[in-house]
Amino acid sequence: MGYWPWYSRLEPEHRYCYLEWLASGKQSLPRYEGFLFLYYYGLERRRLVDEADRDWVLREVLRLRKLDAPRCGTRDGASFRRYTSALLWFEVAVAPELTSETSFSAVCSLTDQWTESTLTPALAWVARHGKPLPADLAIRVAHANPESVQSVIRKRLPDEFDALFAKRYAEKFDAGLQLRVSKRPRQHAYRPASGGLSEVSCTVADPMGIPSQFKPLAEIWNSCVNDLRKLSKVGAAAHSDELTVEVWESMPPELRQGVDHPLAADVHSMVLEGSKGGGECIVPASRLVSLLQLEKRAKLTPTQSRRLAETVEHTGYSIEPDARTTGRTYGWNEPVAVFLRTEETPVDPGRFIAAACILQLGLAIAEADGEIDENELRQLTEGVESSFQLPDHERRRLEALRAVLIKSGADIGPIARKIEHALSPPARQSVGRLLVAIAAADGSIDRSEEAALRKCYRALGLGPEVLEQTISELAPLADDAMVTVQAGFAPAARGEAIPAPTPARLQLNREAISAIMAETREVARLLADAMKVDEEPRDEMEAAFEPAAEESAVATLVEPTSGPAGRYAQFYQAIIDRDRWTRADVDALARSHGLMLSGALEAVNDWAFEMFGRPLIDEVGDEFTVDRTLL
Repeated sequence: MGYWPWYSRLEPEHRYCYLEWLASGKQSLPRYEGFLFLYYYGLERRRLVDEADRDWVLREVLRLRKLDAPRCGTRDGASFRRYTSALLWFEVAVAPELTSETSFSAVCSLTDQWTESTLTPALAWVARHGKPLPADLAIRVAHANPESVQSVIRKRLPDEFDALFAKRYAEKFDAGLQLRVSKRPRQHAYRPASGGLSEVSCTVADPMGIPSQFKPLAEIWNSCVNDLRKLSKVGAAAHSDELTVEVWESMPPELRQGVDHPLAADVHSMVLEGSKGGGECIVPASRLVSLLQLEKRAKLTPTQSRRLAETVEHTGYSIEPDARTTGRTYGWNEPVAVFLRTEETPVDPGRFIAAACILQLGLAIAEADGEIDENELRQLTEGVESSFQLPDHERRRLEALRAVLIKSGADIGPIARKIEHALSPPARQSVGRLLVAIAAADGSIDRSEEAALRKCYRALGLGPEVLEQTISELAPLADDAMVTVQAGFAPAARGEAIPAPTPARLQLNREAISAIMAETREVARLLADAMKVDEEPRDEMEAAFEPAAEESAVATLVEPTSGPAGRYAQFYQAIIDRDRWTRADVDALARSHGLMLSGALEAVNDWAFEMFGRPLIDEVGDEFTVDRTLL
């Protein structure tokens, strides 16, 4: 039935099953998740559009959540639980005076993940009713506070940690912290599961707008971490204060669980400092490399890049881009985002890289007019998240990657080349249609966006006529288009200029956009298959100890016909004979083949990008390095 089911598009046998479930009284979850969402769409419309039957709709949502209870803790029904929790919190935000303490506690108990979007209405309700902040909410606020140390202590000793926190919280605030609210209210939004409904929002009182009142919670949290360290240690010699990064990372996972990583405090301090002004903590990769005390170099090796990402993860944080997912190496000054790791669920490399590709292409379109506003960013991000059905931890990664791309700029060349190389023309056209739909999410495409789309289509190997045809499919029929009647101008004073007419914006068909977005599951699958990371390069030490006979056998695989074709083939075969070249030597090599050095290097690296996703030749000062591990 697709991710967004339409009743009018169901097969007759599916309609029969759906109606039979409705007629049976809905005493159990339906056979297909699509049926559950069809019914939930109706609940959303009744409450948000018709603005009727509030109490019944909320009771029905709670009843469905009880039926869903056996699936909690699994991936089944995760989207349904996320949307229903968000709707319940939106109701708390819209009408806190109508939400009883019992109902508030019920919504809290149904919330699987506590984030800023769930804490905002919860704290607003507590403040609205003049109640002290309960200990179970206080510990969630403390956990989300950037000043709180992220430690394995709470995972290892959850009961002891929570009990100690509650005791010290009561000692500090007696009945509980009495919340103050900011003078400026906060906007709280709910994005319906139904693709046919628009986002709704309301304003709520904002205790989080006064972050200073929550500082004592972070202090209590950190004191609990410090005082439970001894209890959490297993007593091995490696757990002493002199524990090094190398010793910790060589320990078995069972022993690691009892001890914080030696760099956890350093990374925490760096993230705290980097996010002082709000937003993501973005630092050059060299800042993290210095913690590992690695030698400075223009670009890290593949092994060093993977180790860097693993070390950041061991400290309780995540890094984006993640070299283990992308297969790329980090440049010394390359900006990276470091953010709190809230889940241990692994990333699906194909799905996430495919989503990242569309995000990067979409950002290039959004940057077309010279700036990106928050509305464009939100629409782009939501479009990518919906198209690829990203789980929460991958959506968090995508937000971090977005911040890096905004800072460094979106380079669509390598991505477009890989897509062009990996996908057939019809599949690439589907990618192009998705980009048009995302660009048109606000109901129109302006001239700068259309120019950026042309650039993306050109990079994907699609002609301008394909773009024009796609846009024409989304445009309304001439007979249905809205006609604007403009009043005539009154006589103007002599010499007064006539105002220029406002440039027309192409109004688009929302149903056609929705249909394209509903088709993107296949696009996502094709992209995910195409973006799977190639086999990891061999470790440098392993390659150094391979026998000469094997090295010879590997060398025979590089045949004269491999590499870029045409006039650059002989230059390629010559340059891969050595690992390092001086500028003078490589310039002489290019001239001996009748080539300009810059053009020859660009041709070889373009070929390498298509084959491996990264360059073959790196320039460091006056020296050129050939990454022969790719071959």
